[in-house]
This record gives sequence, structure tokens and C-alpha cells, in this order.
Amino acid sequence: MPQYTNLSQGTPFWVDLSSPDFAASMSFYAQLFGWGYEEAPGGVAGQRYAWAETSSGYSAGIASYSERQIASGAKSQWSVQLLVDDIEEITRRTSDLGGSVVQAPSKVGEYGISAEIADPTGGKVNIWQAFQSGPTIKHEHGSMQWCELMTPDPEMAAEFYRNSLQVSTDPMEMPDGSVNSIVRTDDGPVMGISALGGLSDELIALLGGPTWIVYFNVDDVDAAVERAEQHGAELPDPPWDVPGVGRMAWIYDPQGALLGLITPSGS
Repeated sequence: MPQYTNLSQGTPFWVDLSSPDFAASMSFYAQLFGWGYEEAPGGVAGQRYAWAETSSGYSAGIASYSERQIASGAKSQWSVQLLVDDIEEITRRTSDLGGSVVQAPSKVGEYGISAEIADPTGGKVNIWQAFQSGPTIKHEHGSMQWCELMTPDPEMAAEFYRNSLQVSTDPMEMPDGSVNSIVRTDDGPVMGISALGGLSDELIALLGGPTWIVYFNVDDVDAAVERAEQHGAELPDPPWDVPGVGRMAWIYDPQGALLGLITPSGS
């Protein structure tokens, strides 16, 4: 499977999980995806980070929360990092376009510069300016397949990302009248922006607002769901089929983090 390097601005490059129980999360995802791990040396203030490995390379990361974050009630969640060419320019543009900078740019060792921004609809996402290229494994079992922002105003969000990241968006009118979008970079379709209104009231309540969802490729969605439930995950809805896309499911892992699973059509 391909290893992706030197990707275009706006492309989801990396995903990682922040968890209040680092060891339990590592164990769950090892059972779900078959991940192995390489832990980063020298954690700061008791915080730990591990790179998850498939047979082809690194596919995601798992980070522990600090004791202060745990005490403040920080919830387990998956986060998306979008590549940018100039993080200072993007954060300036974010404010000009009605978004906000949640965490100012900060250097992450020798790897790059990270920041967190929020779009005008409230969806938060990390942006990343890399100092060096590093392989990200996608589109194979246990690795990222797709990322999607669920938001109450997908048209406003699409306009923001189109102008802030200089990407293109292909609109898709939905049966309820909302307009979802597929985001494209020079690398092709890279992520989606969809309406929260298309979900059940129960799911909207569970999400609690605009949410980025990471979909992981699995060889068999139904088998993966069964495996996840055996190890403490919860399933908000049964798996479903999307013609031309694949079979999909959402799960909440044992620490409460939401993620998607997908077996693409034809795989």
C-alpha cells in the first residue's frame, strides 16, 4: 500500500487519539486493528505518546492526557491534522475569515509546527506545517481512509476551508435541502463536510456539536464491529451500506471516543 509524503495543503496527513487511559486505549486498538506501537521517549510531565504501526508503517498516534486535563474532565477524542504550507499565514487568515485560533502555533521538536483552529461553525481541527516529510499509511486495514466534518452549516464551513486553505469544494445537494461538500486538493478528494441535520436527534445529542470523524479502513466492518463490542465499545447504530462507497459503521471506543469504520466497495 502507498506511503504518502509531500502532500498538498489541506490534506489530512495524520490522526491521533487523546485518551485519559493511555494503556487501555492502546490495548483496545491493538485488539481492533492489530496495531503494534512504538512509544516516544521522554514524555513531558507524565504525558506519553505512541505511534501505531501496521505491517506497512505508521498509521496513527495515541497520546495520554495530563493529570490536570484528566481532572478537568477532558474527553477522549480523535483529532485530525491538516497539512499547511505556512502556519502563520493560515492562522492569520483564519481570524480574517471568521474563524478563531484555539491554540497558537507551537514547535513540536524537530517534526514541525502545530496549531488548532476553529471554523466559523465551531468545528475544531489541527493544522500542521511539517519540517520533514514522513510516511503516513492510508487506505489499508487499520489506517485512515477518510475524514469528515459534521457541522450544522456545511456551506459556511466549506466556504471557510476553501478560502483559508485554498482548496476546492464540490457541492452535493442532499434530500433535506442542505449542501454537503467534497474537499479537493492537488491530491484529489481528501475529506468531506456534511450536515449534522442529516443525523438522528439521538446522534446529534451524542456528538454535542460540530465534530470531525475519522474513518478507519477495515477488512470487514461487521467483524470489526463485533470485535469492538467484545472489547467494550458501543455502537450507536447498526452498520450501513453506501452505494459506490462501501459498508460503514460508527463506534464509541471504551473511553468514549467516536470513530468510523469502513470497508470500501470492491475491497
